[in-house]
Amino acid sequence: MKGQKFTKVLILDVGNTSVDACLFEKNELIFLGKFAHQKVEELKGDYDKVYIASVKPSLNLTLMEVFKNADFITHECVPLRSSFDTRKVGIDRLLNLYGALSFYSDNALVVSSGTALVLDALVDGVFEGGFISLGLSGKLRCLSERAELVPYINLEKVQDVFLGRDTKTALLGGIMKEAKSFIKAVLEELKTHYFKEFSLIITGGDGWLLEDLGTYDPLLLHKAILRIYKLL
Repeated sequence: MKGQKFTKVLILDVGNTSVDACLFEKNELIFLGKFAHQKVEELKGDYDKVYIASVKPSLNLTLMEVFKNADFITHECVPLRSSFDTRKVGIDRLLNLYGALSFYSDNALVVSSGTALVLDALVDGVFEGGFISLGLSGKLRCLSERAELVPYINLEKVQDVFLGRDTKTALLGGIMKEAKSFIKAVLEELKTHYFKEFSLIITGGDGWLLEDLGTYDPLLLHKAILRIYKLL
């Protein structure tokens, strides 16, 4: 119920790869960690309320069994205007946009870097559309799986690479340069097309690698859910 004050609230962002969990208690949002899908039972506890945003339908039945008092966030829950039909848009995208609108700006490019690299545009508070591409980790994994001589390399921050001179700097430098160029190009197109300045808001599990481009908020989705229910 909107406006109701709960003492202890669990918020789950159920993604394609893992579950990001936060606890909201005494007006403080605490990140509990990233949990594998098969380990969600570790989060079972005594909560006044549990809110779940899921893009993993195959896990939803398990979540309902573990968290009896859970509310699943649906498209109807998110008070976000859009210029097109968003019924098939992932709930995570809508929540990130609503979070950007609520806490930052009504003109924003929202970048979520996780399993996918997602760019969504908010113009005068209206969702106008966006792009979805393979995420940074996915690109590294794909290259390793399909190219026999390319090893799998974990994502990490590297200094700006002008030209890679070994496998690691060539891979990481190339993937980061590609992602940043993509984001900058879309941002410039938005500014040119709408004759406006846009804030760049970054979130997602791999968003920390892009934080130098704009404002990084790893808990944007969780904060959006709290705002919807007037808890934050």
